[in-house]
Amino acid sequence: HNHMTKLAIIGIDGATYEIIHPMIAAGELPNIAKILAEGVSGALESEKPPMTPPAWTSMFTGLNPGKHGVFHFIGRNLGSYQHSLKNSGSFVGKDIMSLLSKRGLSVGSLSVPMTYPPYEVHDGYMVSGIPMPLTGDSVAWPPEICDDMRRILGGDYVADVEYSKYDGDTETAEDDLNLYSELRDELFHLEEQRLAIQTNFLRERPTDFYFTVISVTDRCQHYFWKFQDPSHAGYTEEGAKLYGEVIKDSYRLADKFVGEARAIIGDDAPIALVSDHGFGPQYHDFHINTWLEQQGYLVRKQVPYLKWGKLHLGGIFHRLGLGFIENILGPLGKIPIYRPKMKKKADASDIDWSQTKAFAALHGICVNLQDREPLGIVSENDYAATIDEIIIKLRDIKMPDGSVACDGIFKKEDIYSGPRTAEAPDLQFQMAGLSCITKECWGESELFALRKNAPISGQHRFNGIFAISKPGVEAGKVIEGMHIQDTAPTLLYAIEQAVPVWMEGSIRGDIYAEPADPKWDRSPEPQSDSTSSSNTDDDQSQSIEDSLRGLGYLQ
Repeated sequence: HNHMTKLAIIGIDGATYEIIHPMIAAGELPNIAKILAEGVSGALESEKPPMTPPAWTSMFTGLNPGKHGVFHFIGRNLGSYQHSLKNSGSFVGKDIMSLLSKRGLSVGSLSVPMTYPPYEVHDGYMVSGIPMPLTGDSVAWPPEICDDMRRILGGDYVADVEYSKYDGDTETAEDDLNLYSELRDELFHLEEQRLAIQTNFLRERPTDFYFTVISVTDRCQHYFWKFQDPSHAGYTEEGAKLYGEVIKDSYRLADKFVGEARAIIGDDAPIALVSDHGFGPQYHDFHINTWLEQQGYLVRKQVPYLKWGKLHLGGIFHRLGLGFIENILGPLGKIPIYRPKMKKKADASDIDWSQTKAFAALHGICVNLQDREPLGIVSENDYAATIDEIIIKLRDIKMPDGSVACDGIFKKEDIYSGPRTAEAPDLQFQMAGLSCITKECWGESELFALRKNAPISGQHRFNGIFAISKPGVEAGKVIEGMHIQDTAPTLLYAIEQAVPVWMEGSIRGDIYAEPADPKWDRSPEPQSDSTSSSNTDDDQSQSIEDSLRGLGYLQ
């Protein structure tokens, strides 16, 4: 056995005890069951919002988003109404991979979200997780790792499904059950390939610290929840027969990951299981733009209307099938030609900023503030009153069944602290225990829509999982009240590594019957590039964004 592993973390995206415990009780998931039995475990409260990017980043930095800068897949470009993709440049240096690497431990990181672009680690490798370009050699460090992966797989490594072809959010008249089988097969195929890479790397490229995240569980729970949940409007006997086991199958595959990793690194090596959030059904959409318009906060020009459309000379020939003329034109093809165009479909470009006090962004609400937004109209003096008024109106919203909709409303300064807080939406809210999700569509007359045939039927919940098995911890102990920001400091403590004093999470000494004193690292917090601009090129960003849109994360 390779005895050098000092810590392995197997992340299981979206894993929840609500599915794990009943499966273990039924004699399933033997490898996960063994870790829970011989180790310490507990529910892990996720970040706000409980989404993959902020949650994993909080998990591996021990910081809140106001310090690490990741609030969503995208970030607000301050001083504009635009957003750009977030990436590893936001936090590098503050994460557990960078820290251990700097201390001379070898580090292997496989498909951990938010690690694109990959960065250099000591004597190891990094294969980026989402969001990232799905192909090409920019996904790994050192780049020759890509050749390795090609050799192992007999083809290119692909990190995720191209979700843009599976629009997860559109309600159709009926559910096309055939659609799901191709998606399922592709999801499992990609994860099996990653398992092959893990097995090879753990054997051929052993490292002191190993960290991977399995994503198939998250994706299956998003797309297949209703097939095993009779309380969901989209549940049918036929769907349950075809796809009722898909989510369980994804956990079975995660269990295989855990088992194969342990078989190679040995039973004595400390191993931790972590998920970034839990899961549950999505029953409703909330049309936030409709609400903002009804309340008079958002005003937009009504479609259809005539506007000046911009075309390029080259583009006209291109459309006529005369692309060769476009090539001859060269730079002249870029000459803009304006012509009147009928605007039929509403979108964000129709907002009349001169009359808009608040708008939707990043699953929350932003005030259109003077001197912050380019066309801001709310003065600094009116900011607090505007926020308070929106909160009062949010509290009045009722679900279709008459119950109070909002069961959590958060001002950004109440949930974040630190220099990056400015990039967060001013307000966030959650509805119906997260079973109702905001949707930024336009022109809907009703506030709510029932989820039935839309392919995405499951959404995140706050409680994820944490477990650690290592010699010395109290076997089978369950700890309470752990937050995802506690993970990095607790894991460093568990392997007798010094914990940086700048980490905000708590060390959970209660993983031991008799907690030892932690070692502290008093060096200052590493500074990372705090801009929200992305250093990926536009075409790559575009394809990443299209895929995230299919997953329902961008609108």
